[in-house]
Amino acid sequence: MTSTNDAPKIEWIREKIKTSQYHISEHIIRDFLPGKVTIEEIEDSIENGKIIEIHRNPEQGASSLISACSGKKPLHIMCADDHDGWLIILFAYVPSLPMWEDHLNRAKQGDNHMGEKLNKCFFCGGKIEQIKVGNFDYRLEGQLYVIKKMPAGLCVQCGEKYITARVAKKINRLIKKKKFLKAEETFVLEYE
Repeated sequence: MTSTNDAPKIEWIREKIKTSQYHISEHIIRDFLPGKVTIEEIEDSIENGKIIEIHRNPEQGASSLISACSGKKPLHIMCADDHDGWLIILFAYVPSLPMWEDHLNRAKQGDNHMGEKLNKCFFCGGKIEQIKVGNFDYRLEGQLYVIKKMPAGLCVQCGEKYITARVAKKINRLIKKKKFLKAEETFVLEYE
């Protein structure tokens, strides 16, 4: 890397993968558990992929979005330089609507479905896109709840999600009224 403002180049990223000089974020671990993505798929995609976007964070510097297919599975990997010589893999996900038309092209954004519009991420300054979240974890008084198909704003740069006050109030009402569709078993791993 030549400067903290430069996004990681694909050659540098691949070298860090080959020598296992990388860290992964908690966001990726969340996708490991249900089998959405594996470390092998991430490494394979970086080896065979290409950088399709550069994202700039005013405080953390630039990151590179890599697109590839691991086997037949399309995958996006967001990578950054930690400025101490290590690669950080921030996100790894299967691109899909409403954000992506296919693994190389963003979908055209239509009307805001949240009602109240938030344009800029508070944490990184990235652009907010309106989505429906597949699964959103929510804690209330120590209990874990999963909300499906929730409208939210998603920062395309750092992945932070935002919901409106109206959506948050409806979620709380549904929980208090115990309007649950079902309960699902929770799997617990202990790393030792």
